[in-house]
Amino acid sequence: MEIKKYKKLKDNRYKIIFTTEEEIVLYDDIILKYNLLLTKKIEKAKLEEIIKENEALACYYKALKYLAVKNRSKKEIQNYLNRFDYAKNDIERTISKLEKQNLINEDNYIKAYINDQILFSMHGPDKIKNKLLELGLPKEKILVSLEKISPEIWQEKLQKIVSKRVTINRKDSQRKLKEKILYYCLNEGYKKEDINDALNKIDFPQDNDILEKEADKLYKKLMRKYSDNDLLYQLKMKLIVKGFTYEEVEKIITKYKINP
Repeated sequence: MEIKKYKKLKDNRYKIIFTTEEEIVLYDDIILKYNLLLTKKIEKAKLEEIIKENEALACYYKALKYLAVKNRSKKEIQNYLNRFDYAKNDIERTISKLEKQNLINEDNYIKAYINDQILFSMHGPDKIKNKLLELGLPKEKILVSLEKISPEIWQEKLQKIVSKRVTINRKDSQRKLKEKILYYCLNEGYKKEDINDALNKIDFPQDNDILEKEADKLYKKLMRKYSDNDLLYQLKMKLIVKGFTYEEVEKIITKYKINP
């Protein structure tokens, strides 16, 4: 086949147009390697070889572009490249090349990921570990890196979480609030004993003000549907479900018995 002309495209690629009006797109690396600027005629077998090598290079450049946005794990890159139907061998060679160039480095990735999570999220060690496992990183390396993090860092993050949720609480009893905070922090990847330690260091406000406000709000809502003893019973049950003690509820219910 004989080359008729070249047309410059973006990303270091050229469109090559043959005298037969057939077209292919090649990277300039391939054009230079095979001296196509001087060699105008290409055997069909050689052209197939060139196209195949160009595909492998396209796979590599696609990975580089993906890595340019942010650091990626080996699994992330493999999954990304698989979306574009590159040959399995091309993907494997790309991964191997990136590893040799230190562009894929498990130790560096784990360390950077943990530091980012500490700085920009409230996730605890278990959640971070699980996220790294999902990204295909080895458990042993993850645990080693997490063990290097000072326990004081996790304690400080826990204290911030607990303090914030206590501050914004407007309706839950102390008992209910503690249950919610415990569940939330467990879900964020913290250890139960560490969460309880953080809870014990916080001064929780008394329930009286919250109970009275919540009772008034519920009373106004329930009185549209219930009356008399049914109203008081429903109010009592709702407040107990919210975590207020039976004694506290009975005391506040007295207010509505006197002033129905």
